[in-house]
Amino acid sequence: MTTLPLAPVWIRRLALPSLLLWLALGDLPAEARPSAEDGARRGFVFPPFRRKDRARDEQQAPVDPALPADGAGPDPDAPAAEPPAAPAELVDTPAEGIWDWVDRMEGEIPSPEQVAAAVEVTAEQRAESVVADDLLGGDVQVQFYEDPAAALASDPLFLDQVDPSEFDIPIEVNDAVEKWVRYFTGDGRKYYDRWLSRAPLYQPMMRERLAAAGLPQDLVYLSMIESGYNTHAYSRADAAGLWQFIESTGRVYDLRIDWWVDERRDPEAALGAAITFLGELHRMFGDWRLAWASYNGGPGRVRKAVRNSGTSDFWKIAEGSYLHPETENYVPKIMAAAIIGKHPERYGFAVPAARDPLSYDVVDVKGSVALEVLARCAGTSLDDLKELNPALRRYATPPEGYALRVPTGRHDTFLAALDAVPAAERSAVRRHTVKRGETLSIIAARYGTTVDELSHANQLRNVNRIVVGMNLVIPPGAGAEPPSKPTTLLAQAAPPAKPAPAKPAAEPRQATVSHTAAAAVGTPVVVAAAMMALPGEAAKAAPAPAPAPPKPAPTATHTVQRGETLSGLASRYGTDVARCGRSTACAAAPSWSASG
Repeated sequence: MTTLPLAPVWIRRLALPSLLLWLALGDLPAEARPSAEDGARRGFVFPPFRRKDRARDEQQAPVDPALPADGAGPDPDAPAAEPPAAPAELVDTPAEGIWDWVDRMEGEIPSPEQVAAAVEVTAEQRAESVVADDLLGGDVQVQFYEDPAAALASDPLFLDQVDPSEFDIPIEVNDAVEKWVRYFTGDGRKYYDRWLSRAPLYQPMMRERLAAAGLPQDLVYLSMIESGYNTHAYSRADAAGLWQFIESTGRVYDLRIDWWVDERRDPEAALGAAITFLGELHRMFGDWRLAWASYNGGPGRVRKAVRNSGTSDFWKIAEGSYLHPETENYVPKIMAAAIIGKHPERYGFAVPAARDPLSYDVVDVKGSVALEVLARCAGTSLDDLKELNPALRRYATPPEGYALRVPTGRHDTFLAALDAVPAAERSAVRRHTVKRGETLSIIAARYGTTVDELSHANQLRNVNRIVVGMNLVIPPGAGAEPPSKPTTLLAQAAPPAKPAPAKPAAEPRQATVSHTAAAAVGTPVVVAAAMMALPGEAAKAAPAPAPAPPKPAPTATHTVQRGETLSGLASRYGTDVARCGRSTACAAAPSWSASG
């Protein structure tokens, strides 16, 4: 009799655990098993790049809640459907989102409008990300199987009424475009309605300049998809403004982007850059669909997709895995937005009332002047002045001056009012350039303010993150240079809190001693109590009593931290190096010498 050889020992040892695992997974409920739609629920702004699987996506296609069961079309009087809420653990807290925004915008303090725009953009992108990977745009309605003729008799999205000749951009009706028409009239209705309400303020100006440049006027819908016509829109990709330029591209097209000004937010400046950029992309590809894809994903990626796919037909390219899903959905989104925007009443949207186009006078302002002062001279509110000048990032004009926009007809009165303002009262803003060896506490003491106020004015989450050459804003109300003579505070003054160690600027000017550098760190330095109160604490001190017989001045002890200098400590406590040097502990300490 022939005997079969036994399997190797290691295979036999793995067989039983594998069988048990298979049985355990088979008993899991369907909702507990991992599925392909897990990635779509992660809340990513851009869905992960993956290859298409029509069979998988047909199984995952969500039922479209925007259509009634009888397929008769959306009720124009029905309230807008709310988008599905993201899981609680995926929703960023406002504070985290704002701090990320502040870091990317070089410490610019966000206005309420900018915070609202950030929240709006995040909500829109998360709602759209659920739809972006859906190839079909929703399940087939049950009525189609019960009575196909009746189900096809009417078009709930009115796509049979779309006339491409009404547009000066390519308009096609296919599954991808239909998907986004369903979204904008369903879950995304409230977002599209918000965009539509802003259109009258910017579309007339955009159409006029696009036509003058020989470009299609309906390119205004690209700006609608990019920003929702919100000048404060700022994306996770660090794109800003109505046309969502990233910083590097904006500079290529001559937009000023620095600490004081960001012209990506200026409707007219950004429009000029967009006209030039879109014109170049269209000449490069000869097709608006590919030009739009390049605007979103970059011309290099689109050229590579054309080369690898062997075709210049965008829809055929989109069928493969050559482009990111966000770019594949970008083109049909523009077409869907244009279809609805051409006849909004057809889809139950209120036609926005016409608004007066942006109009203003331009005045050359010399030097850095606080916006509050300029608003008073212009006879308008600070908010209205900021709306006319959205490119200004700080609460003052740049030091070299600025072409300021003021309400129409107030050019002369503005100049007269500004001339009457004394030079000392024009600006509440000062700047300090960080030097080697300085810490935030030293700078705060120099200007008579506190570390907290200085950190808040510059949106510094970490007081140790300052480097040589950084420009810090000195908050309004801070004092001038430190007094030439120290102000005497007697023993009744409250002792200072122990200063928190602050990391000095890069390449600090460190103190060294004759023995070792380490010996200086931790050496107690006695500072005269006459200087005990930190800046800003003078108001808390008791009034000076009548002269009394002289007595030894009480002292406060400070432990030297790495990177601190004797001059810095003297400045922090409002005394001078000589007076600090006469104290006994300092005299007994090893000799100091400045190095660096």
